[in-house]
Amino acid sequence: MSAKDFEDHYADLKKSFLNNPEIKIIKLELSAANYLESLMEEILNGNENIFKKNKSAKVTILNTETPLHFSLPKGEVFLSKGLITKYLKNESMLACVLTFELVKSEKLLYPKQTVIPTGYIPLEKLLFLNRLNLEEQLEVHKWAHHIIVRSGFDGEYYLSWLQAQNRNTADFILQVGDPNQITREESLFKAFLIKTTQEDKVVSKKNSSKSFYSFINRIRDVL
Repeated sequence: MSAKDFEDHYADLKKSFLNNPEIKIIKLELSAANYLESLMEEILNGNENIFKKNKSAKVTILNTETPLHFSLPKGEVFLSKGLITKYLKNESMLACVLTFELVKSEKLLYPKQTVIPTGYIPLEKLLFLNRLNLEEQLEVHKWAHHIIVRSGFDGEYYLSWLQAQNRNTADFILQVGDPNQITREESLFKAFLIKTTQEDKVVSKKNSSKSFYSFINRIRDVL
């Protein structure tokens, strides 16, 4: 299978996944959809040397209290209500999660498998297809951290995001699979930050925007 065929094949899994009767999605109001779109444009357009294929992206919000995030090729990103309302405390942390998944989508970092849907794709299968080994995961973290700093977000929150997963492995077990790996990820990412002596010189956004809090409240109010 060529890279293009693989990309098309995995991107098409979105249809089979959303056909799953157990999957409920949150239909975003226009203001919330526009906010996410502008946030991702800020990340993508500010790093065109990295995002050469995906010039735009789409976020699908799953109506589940289980915290999780994953992606598919062609800029398809999935976040859960539980992740957004319980763990994404500021705009920089939201940018961290989005950027991590956008890098995977751009670079096609998924297991090279042919998936034959039998009616629909279960959530557990897509999460499995999004799991990387420790070395691959760490490289994506490094790229994503570099990108969010270049985009003007606060890079300190990237480590906070990994620590949140490590401290709450019971909540994130469906996401991470192996709790020992997230512990190693946090440790190795800390070492990476310590060794990084030359950071991009940009002004970080220390405060989240009003649009971010409005977005969070709208998702929290969904039943």
